[in-house]
Amino acid sequence: MPDTGLHRTLRITDGTAMAVGSVMGPSVLVLPALTARTAGPAAVLAWGAMSVFALALALALGRAGARLPHAGGIVAYTRAAFGPRLTTLTGYWLLASVPFAVPVIALVGANYITAYYGLAPRWAVAIAAVLLFTSCALNARGLRLSGWVQVRLVVLTGAVLAGVSLLGAGRVRAARFEPFLPHGWGAVGTAALLIFWSYIGFEMVVHLAEEFRRPARDLPLSMVLASAVLSVLYCLSAVVMVGTGVYRDASGLAPVSVLARDALGPVAGSVTACFALCCSFVAVHTNIAGFSRLLYAQARDGKLPRALARLHPRHGTPARALAHLAAAFALLLAGVALTMPDLQELIAWPSATFVAVYLVGTAAALRILPRRDIGRAAAALAALVCLAILPFSWPAVLYPAAVAVLVLLLARGTAHRPPTPEREKTVAHPRPR
Repeated sequence: MPDTGLHRTLRITDGTAMAVGSVMGPSVLVLPALTARTAGPAAVLAWGAMSVFALALALALGRAGARLPHAGGIVAYTRAAFGPRLTTLTGYWLLASVPFAVPVIALVGANYITAYYGLAPRWAVAIAAVLLFTSCALNARGLRLSGWVQVRLVVLTGAVLAGVSLLGAGRVRAARFEPFLPHGWGAVGTAALLIFWSYIGFEMVVHLAEEFRRPARDLPLSMVLASAVLSVLYCLSAVVMVGTGVYRDASGLAPVSVLARDALGPVAGSVTACFALCCSFVAVHTNIAGFSRLLYAQARDGKLPRALARLHPRHGTPARALAHLAAAFALLLAGVALTMPDLQELIAWPSATFVAVYLVGTAAALRILPRRDIGRAAAALAALVCLAILPFSWPAVLYPAAVAVLVLLLARGTAHRPPTPEREKTVAHPRPR
């Protein structure tokens, strides 16, 4: 059957669920407490400020995707705005990060399960494998089916988080917000950097632009709605975490479980463990969907092997790209099972590239959007935040810098490659018009 392109099946509800799911990973369980320990009660200011950044980023990328609905996402915007060189670098930044970051998202949720039930650490690898390969299989069946699953999981995880936070709100005391700034403004900046990681994932949704029924309307609206939902859930959780003081007693992966236990009893611990697994699957699922479309778009445009551009004959999905992703996940999980590295170290270096990717993506949106488009103002604000955060990423920022150097060396090697005899003949004796 001929390749007829990606199928347009996504609606606003699907897009919003995919956008929320791409961002709301298992880190939502621990980041509100971690930022409170870092900056004290003033962490709520960092959450508010980064919520504005998330709205600006979602609006900028959504408007750019509406103007240029392409499965390449940020890579396509960069090509339209800045040409092939920066496009190649942006593509390599994503290629160097997402295949590592997505399994780590699965491993974080799996480790929550093993820690709560006292299982051996290597069980986390098996649980993560189930999450990753189930998501690949669902994505191969098409976004109509996977979107249906995603909507229900997002509703479930959002309801659990909101319910625990609302139940904990009755234990909030104003006295726990004093002293408000115990560690200074520098600690607030550090907390903002931590919060930045909790909003990584929006770039994966714009890769799905070609599969929206009405991308010009539905893509930006889905991303803005998702940003609003996430900001409400995150900020509510942060306020409750500070106001109840639970962040001072809870350790590791436990703060939401402590809130649930105090409000509902010991059974709530098991519920939050399942919630962690749902959060992991939701985030893994959307990131796999978006990244497989990036591979498909890059292959379709000749930047990657053409085999990755083959679509499933029945479902119209990038099945070959998904198969390669599954193989990459299997290799990474095998390495984790053998070495059992620290998850924070595993994610920190590739995650730094997302600051650079967002900086390029917002700069591209600023250039390709019309002068009076609201997305331009949003892109400018998001780009300024990325510039402010970039120095705080040291030394992890060395990872995208190393990728940039490698791409530059490869480009120079291609440029200085000796011409073939056929090319010399063509240059020396041009064909007459």
